[in-house]
Amino acid sequence: MYSHDKYLWQSEAGQCNTYGNWIEANYPDKESCLNHCAEAVRAMVGYFSCLTVQVGIANGVYHCWCKSDDGHIIDPTAKQFDKEIKYTLIADRFLEKHEFEPSTGAMFLDE
Repeated sequence: MYSHDKYLWQSEAGQCNTYGNWIEANYPDKESCLNHCAEAVRAMVGYFSCLTVQVGIANGVYHCWCKSDDGHIIDPTAKQFDKEIKYTLIADRFLEKHEFEPSTGAMFLDE
């Protein structure tokens, strides 16, 4: 696992902070994370332009997370999982409604 606290960002008020602090402020516990990965990823990549969307499977379920520009996984809803997470990437963006990923049979709907 990695430490979110390693990655710094600057708030609109000019305060230096970390991805971990943003996650803690917005998705502080398992209940706030459960089934909110798409919402959280959209918010996080909207706030941090250096992050990109990652869509795939985490511990056997469809999931999405962010990737930093240096290749680290930043998962704002990781607290919903009770054990270490194994990520399997399907796409580096949300798939459109008409798209289908043939290698895995996955369909991810973009709103």
